[in-house]
Amino acid sequence: MSTMSSTASIRPPRNPSGTRRSRSSVLAATALVLAAVAGFPPPSAAQQIVYDPRAHVQTSLQAARQLESLANDARALANQARSLAASPYSHLAGSSETLRDIGELARTVRGTASTLDGVQRQFADLYPDDLSLSDLTALGADRSTTARRTAEDLARTAAELERLAQSRDGRVRGAMAASEAAEGETAAIQSSTQMLSVLAEDLASMRTLLLAQSRLMAEGAARQAAERDAAIEARRRFWARGASTPTAPSFNPLPHARD
Repeated sequence: MSTMSSTASIRPPRNPSGTRRSRSSVLAATALVLAAVAGFPPPSAAQQIVYDPRAHVQTSLQAARQLESLANDARALANQARSLAASPYSHLAGSSETLRDIGELARTVRGTASTLDGVQRQFADLYPDDLSLSDLTALGADRSTTARRTAEDLARTAAELERLAQSRDGRVRGAMAASEAAEGETAAIQSSTQMLSVLAEDLASMRTLLLAQSRLMAEGAARQAAERDAAIEARRRFWARGASTPTAPSFNPLPHARD
């Protein structure tokens, strides 16, 4: 009996107010944790991995169309570059030199003049309208000299034009090859222009040769007419002389006439 009473006296006394305080603390901490969790925002849609096959196909098709458009632009630029590319072949310098030499031929004539003023002065001197006071012998010699020089000019012009034409075949072949190998419009036009320059050389050569032939033909026609006029004038001068009695010879032409 005494033992039970002693044991009971040893147990600590219960504190109901302390227990209530500890429970309140636990509840308050739990509430704070819940409030902190509730304060975080919910995960956004961007943070979620969602695969849309239709959107992926549309994006791929759009990228493919953009690539095709860029490829078409690149091909168009390449075609424009080829179209604007210049022809690597050019003989314009040689054609210009040939045309200059052909033009020089018309300025080195020695026979009938090749300019209007020169022709007028020359014809006035060689083929005067009034031959009564002219020296027919001197005029004939001057006309022969002019005719010979004109014929020489024609022969020299023909020979020089033939020499200049020797390199023309090579220029024609070069222009034709460049036109065949042209990849763009610019190179083809340039090749055609170079072919036209060769044709211009031919036209200039024919023009120069025709001018020389015309000078020779005009000089020949004028000389023939002048020779007829000179013959008429010479005959007029001869028959226009007054009649005169010939003087007797100073010797006896017939010493045995009386025998």
